[in-house]
Amino acid sequence: MLIELMAGENNIISRVFGNTRRLQPGKPVTKAQAAAALTSGRMKEAVHEELNKLEAENQAHLSLIAEIMEELISRGDIQQQWEQKMKKEQERALEVDNNLQHVLHEHANERTDREEELADLLKERAALECQNQELINLRSEIDGMYDRLATENEEVMADQQTLENLMSDMTSKHQAVNEAKSYLEAEKEALTMLRTWVEDEAGRVHERAETLEKALRRWRIPED
Repeated sequence: MLIELMAGENNIISRVFGNTRRLQPGKPVTKAQAAAALTSGRMKEAVHEELNKLEAENQAHLSLIAEIMEELISRGDIQQQWEQKMKKEQERALEVDNNLQHVLHEHANERTDREEELADLLKERAALECQNQELINLRSEIDGMYDRLATENEEVMADQQTLENLMSDMTSKHQAVNEAKSYLEAEKEALTMLRTWVEDEAGRVHERAETLEKALRRWRIPED
């Protein structure tokens, strides 16, 4: 109802009754419409009275608050509470500052640790790069050694083939020497046998010569 009164000419009741009269100008107002209009008038007065009471109570409440504030100010309670609050805020600010300093100190320590870890990682990276370069150089040396070994292997195989050829030639020559030696031994044996035969024949011829000489001597003695 208060909202209806504050709305003025735009309230629902006025708009309803206005529309009723506008749509049916020759029709008289009903009892319900008249009762609603009278009730709205009485409610307006009641609402105004209630608003006046609320305004008076609000003023009394504000006056009481003002008196309480004056009394608190005169006793110093507000100043004391303000000082306590300021002290708490200062303690809180000090605690926050200490926490901030602690956090900053931890952050600085953590940053130092991270920088040291980064330096260690950079050193390890440099060492790994150095080792990688050494491995590359070692691999290059190994490749060179492998090439040299391959060349030397080819040379060794060529030398081995040459030695095999020489061994084959030596084997052939050795066989020829053995054959010649066998032939020479056979010749030597034949010569030995011939010498023995010649010596035997010479002995027999010498014996025959001596026999003939003796016979000649016997034959020559009677002639003297």
